[in-house]
Formats: sequence, structure tokens, C-alpha cells
Amino acid sequence: MSLHLRELRGPAELAAAEDLQFLVWGGSERDIFPRDALRMLEHIGGLVAGAFSGEVLVGLVVGLPTAQSHVQHSHLLAVHPDWRGTGLGVRLKQFQAQWCQERGIRQIEWTYDPLRAVNAHLNIHRLGATAHEYLDDFYGEMGGINAGIPSDRLVAVWTPGQPPQRPDPAALLPAVNDPHTGTWLGLPADAPDVRLHIPADLPRLLTDAPGEAVNWRTATRMAFHALLGQGYAVSDFRAGESPAYVLSRASS
Repeated sequence: MSLHLRELRGPAELAAAEDLQFLVWGGSERDIFPRDALRMLEHIGGLVAGAFSGEVLVGLVVGLPTAQSHVQHSHLLAVHPDWRGTGLGVRLKQFQAQWCQERGIRQIEWTYDPLRAVNAHLNIHRLGATAHEYLDDFYGEMGGINAGIPSDRLVAVWTPGQPPQRPDPAALLPAVNDPHTGTWLGLPADAPDVRLHIPADLPRLLTDAPGEAVNWRTATRMAFHALLGQGYAVSDFRAGESPAYVLSRASS
């Protein structure tokens, strides 16, 4: 069945947006963006849009105005489990980019868990966002799929139509941490580009080995701060059995 992407209309569709969030993230009512807040956001000029398969809401994207008129904060992107792997996440972000362009908004920013490889691949590699800010335990203790681990977040910055400068995808870049444990190995001298590994499957670790998940969080938190503090920024993401961010240092 074909999909139709548009802004949400009326209380019933906003209630469906609540239901989709529960389905995707679990947790309790305090872990979702409620329908009354979504309605308020629409009223003040924010974006509340979805993807519909027939009459069923299967995707959701929400964007908030910021103090900078040319920047939108993208608060959430949700895709129904049955529609994962179909490219729907990219389509929702493209809809958001077009919506913003029509209103003179040139840049979209959002936070996401840097240890979730699927999200990193979408945000950094497919969309072309970059990142140079890391936030420790940004939301505090969370529930649902985010329970059991500090809520660290990376700030993705996306300027649609401006692809980032990236090293050759075939280049063999030095790794700053162990791909199996995340343990810091050190920063090679004068390396313009480096790899920072993350776990291949954070959700599985949180279920089967939560202690390892927390260790990965602690180790990569330190690594991100070390690299960002030395002038590196996230420029790409390489998926696979040993997924890794590519961080590049700006030329002086």
C-alpha cells in the first residue's frame, strides 16, 4: 500500500501519534510527547507530520521552533516496527527538510543516542548530518527502550543540500578505541581522520548484558569528549559488524 506524508490533523490523529510513540519506545506516559503538547506545537508554528498507510499512522516527525529563526529542533522521529528498513525514516526527514525550506529554515538539529547504530547510520551517513557536541545524561533516567543506561546524546546538525566533507570511504582510518569493548586506545598523532567504534547491537546488550552496555557508554563518552575537545567533529558513520563513527579534524 502506498504511503502519504502530511501534517497531522485533529485530535484523533494526535492520539494516534501518542499510540505510535508507545509502540516504538515503550515506557510510560512521561516518556512520550503528549497530544496536548503536539496540538500546542502546531499552533505556535512547529511541525507535527506523519506517514499514513491508508488511514493508519506508521511514521511521525516532530520539529520545534528555536530562538534562531533559521534553525528547527527536531524532537522525535518514530517509525512503526512493521515499516523499519523501508526507507521511511529518510522520507520523513526529507519531508521535514522541504517543510523547513518553504519557511526559510535552513538548519535542523536534534539529539540521539550515539550508541544506536541504526540511528547513527541514518542521521550521519544517509542524511549527511554532522556532530560536534556531546551531552552527558541529557534526559536523566528514562524508561522503555532507553532504560538501564545513562541518556547521553549526540547533537546532530543537518543543513539539507550541503553534504559534509568526508574522507574516502575506502580509506583505512586508525581506531581510537577497541571495536569489541570500546576501551580507549589513544589518539594517533597528527591523524586527520579517525574511527570511534560503538556496539553493533545496543538493544541486545541492554537485554542480555546491561553491564557491558553501561561500560560502552562510559568508554565512548570519554572518547567523544577527548576527540571533540581536540577539534574533531563527526563526519561519517560506517555500518557493519564493527560499526564506527568517522571523526575528522578541521584543516587550520
